[in-house]
Amino acid sequence: MDTNIYLDKEFDKFWHKIESGENFVLMRNGDGERAIMTGKKVVAQEGWESPHNISKLGEDILKTLQISNDRVFIGISCPCCDAAAYYWYTTRAANCKNITFANMWVNANYPKFKKKFPTLTRDAVLIANHAAKGHKIGNLNILKHYEVSDDCISFWDNEAYNMVDNIKKEFGDKKNILYVVSAGPMSSPIITELFKYNPHNCYIDFGSSIDIYFKPNFTRPYMESGTKYAERNCWIHNHENQNFDVSVILNLYKRPENLEIQLNAIKKQTLKPKEILLYQDGTGDTVKIPEHLQKEFDFIEINPQNIGVWGRFKFAMENAKSKYVSVFDDDTIPGERWLENCHTEMLKKEGLYGTIGILLKNPYEYPHGNNKNYYRVGWDGELNYTAEVDFVGHSWFFRKDWIEHLFEAPEEIQKYKLVGEDMSFSYQLLKHDIKTYVPPHPSYDTSLHGSLKEYAYRLGTTKSGISVHPSNTNSMREAISILLDKEWNILLDRNPNHISNTIKRLSKKEYIKYLLRRVFFWH
Repeated sequence: MDTNIYLDKEFDKFWHKIESGENFVLMRNGDGERAIMTGKKVVAQEGWESPHNISKLGEDILKTLQISNDRVFIGISCPCCDAAAYYWYTTRAANCKNITFANMWVNANYPKFKKKFPTLTRDAVLIANHAAKGHKIGNLNILKHYEVSDDCISFWDNEAYNMVDNIKKEFGDKKNILYVVSAGPMSSPIITELFKYNPHNCYIDFGSSIDIYFKPNFTRPYMESGTKYAERNCWIHNHENQNFDVSVILNLYKRPENLEIQLNAIKKQTLKPKEILLYQDGTGDTVKIPEHLQKEFDFIEINPQNIGVWGRFKFAMENAKSKYVSVFDDDTIPGERWLENCHTEMLKKEGLYGTIGILLKNPYEYPHGNNKNYYRVGWDGELNYTAEVDFVGHSWFFRKDWIEHLFEAPEEIQKYKLVGEDMSFSYQLLKHDIKTYVPPHPSYDTSLHGSLKEYAYRLGTTKSGISVHPSNTNSMREAISILLDKEWNILLDRNPNHISNTIKRLSKKEYIKYLLRRVFFWH
């Protein structure tokens, strides 16, 4: 089975459906629709604006993603053009196996569309901008044109429902009609309402591809041959053989004030988790889960005993239902594309991914001395590529079936209640040829970061933090010594130049910061 699906091949598949008279639905949603659904302001080239809140149109577009019908296809942004939107739609659509391209009729397909569309001669209902009034649309027999205005937000609030009701009254009992829809962000909810009322027609959002029939000038960049848009043959993953399910494990111990901030960050992820679970290690009655947050979790476990940092991974092993798992420290607040970032890199190269990585230089001295004895890679620097490291912390992204390897760690290290799980996980996985990585953390896009700096420096240095207590850092050194004595094949041994090569790939600004850290031992 092919790993990817390409734009030109999808055109052929769907055009065959149209030519054979098949009744199906093709809705299309892109970056503008996503902005409307999430309450972000959009200024369209047609002149309309969406508000800074979720409008009625935004609510109704979102409902269209919940249709699960084998004859309903949803075109979305492709990962090669807008990865964030692609993940957002993919993990919110009820039937991701029927996902296709939002740019079905454009880009590299546009010349083919212009050639093929005039061959259609069937009866059609046109739902399009008022500028199309009186114009011939290809060679279709237009039974009626329902006009929409230039301002889709206002039209949806004030006129759209009446228009849809009129269509139902006038054509509700008709079958095998081609509905040609070009109504911007309104297209999906219009099509959804009509399909639910009468599924015996073909409903297609043709969008701006039919502008050539009623607008005198090029309205989109892809219409000009020779441009990068006109030549782009995009791709999407084949959803028959890709898995996007992630279980997120949050933790509550002594810092309940962080939980709501962290939960909100997880709910905003472009890759929507399949489930969000909460594990609370034993604190007696001293720390309570905020009551208003309890309903936000798919499952909560409160351990009556305090078993330490290993417990959350055991909890994940026993309760997570997804292929992938992401476990978070309670002071780690990720950017909204963090899960997407890890999943993207996982598809390229399987491994354990984390927020901050450690490269050991004088391993028996870890965690003392910072740049003298080890080097950190991740959110607190600029990393424009995926870097292999010895182990990671703050958050972990991995395949669920790997967790059992963690608990194969030496018994003498598992006795450390508050340390050792991070280094042990990477140590154990390496035995199975599974390496550890930090995905890109570019300075120009903090949404990809595993930990946002404005929270990390504040939340990670409170007195509840494990690493701020000297007794715990001594335990870390003892734990790593155990693994090293058991012949942990760290990168320093496998590739002595790895650390220097990693540093050379940093930006000039970050390299200067690194040199200053070496001189002044900054953390």
